[in-house]
Amino acid sequence: MPVYAYRALNTQGKTIRGVLDADSPGLVRSRLRAEGLFPVEVLPAAPSRPRGKFVSRWKEVLTRSRGTLKQLVPITRQLATLISAGLPVVQALDTVQEQTGETNLRHILAGIKDQVSSGESLAEALRGQGRVFPTFYIQLVRAGEASGSLDQVLERLALNLERRLARRAKIVSALTYPAFLAVVGLGVLVFVLSFIIPTMTGLFNDLGAAVPLPTRILLGLSGFLRRYWWLLLLGLAAAALLGFRLLKNEDRYRRVEAFLFRVPLFGPLLSELYLAQALRSLALLSGGGLPLTTALEITGQGLGRSNFATALETARELVSQGRSLTEGLAASRLFPPLVQRMVAVGEAGGVLAEMLARLAQTYEEETDRAMTTLTSLVEPVIIVAMGLVVGFILLSVLLPIFELSGLVG
Repeated sequence: MPVYAYRALNTQGKTIRGVLDADSPGLVRSRLRAEGLFPVEVLPAAPSRPRGKFVSRWKEVLTRSRGTLKQLVPITRQLATLISAGLPVVQALDTVQEQTGETNLRHILAGIKDQVSSGESLAEALRGQGRVFPTFYIQLVRAGEASGSLDQVLERLALNLERRLARRAKIVSALTYPAFLAVVGLGVLVFVLSFIIPTMTGLFNDLGAAVPLPTRILLGLSGFLRRYWWLLLLGLAAAALLGFRLLKNEDRYRRVEAFLFRVPLFGPLLSELYLAQALRSLALLSGGGLPLTTALEITGQGLGRSNFATALETARELVSQGRSLTEGLAASRLFPPLVQRMVAVGEAGGVLAEMLARLAQTYEEETDRAMTTLTSLVEPVIIVAMGLVVGFILLSVLLPIFELSGLVG
């Protein structure tokens, strides 16, 4: 008889894992429900192999962490369309599951559908899949279910996720070409120093004349790279590990981030990226019916360890004490006067969510322009740097030849 591994929730919401012998996954779910459990995932049990299990687990983690936003966009759009057309949530989930091609995501949707069929709300079912569905997503779904406007909330979520995915694609596209130039230039330099220059070392030594300084520098770099390449890689790895360990400290991380905010060109761009994300999230959450304090808390959590997260936590504390959002944002220097004035207008007119959305749109457009400007400056800098390096190599190679020609002449 086949053996199935299951993951289920008990009445207290605790996750229960185990294996059962049954003829089909449906019988496993039936037995679990008879025992008072809510099945989330039922899969054929694989043979116990520690190494394979370890590799499979890390593969699952990487798969879930990579492309989560790409997964959420079509799911949310399809759910919004189906529910707004009048389909019950269970049927909508079943339809989306059938249209999903990825096996892991299909299992997740099956578990959510089973929980909703058992009487759980959609928000509670999504909460069991927190690695796929972020906190702001679950909270908005909960607010939509409570207000009876789940289809509208899912529509706003789909628009927000599509906008976020498009912005991410713009940023990646803007950085791809400069990164490609830098990698190719570095690769060519390493190739020349490692394989081309060593073949000319004997020729330089046989010239019988003093080797010019540029040539000696080039030969020294080539010899160091060939003999101590492992030391160079070890040093880079040690520096990366040290930097990672140092930045694990939250205070030190925030100090480094504050320094980056002051770097010309790059600093304002980084600050505006954070600002646009914070404003967009606040607009979505507050417009979805969540209390302002909850919206501030969830938005801060989405910003990780950034100084903006600390500023939003300060604003949340002030708002919970009865102060306005304008006063809460003014307590930090990270939110410029334009944001404070527009938020004040939104609060006074009762259109805070709309005003936050306008601000987010403004800063998103500003970051797009700043990104274009930065990449347009970086590309010629990289090209000029590559030209200087190539020129130095040519000069180092040709100078001894010119000197030899002068001696012969």
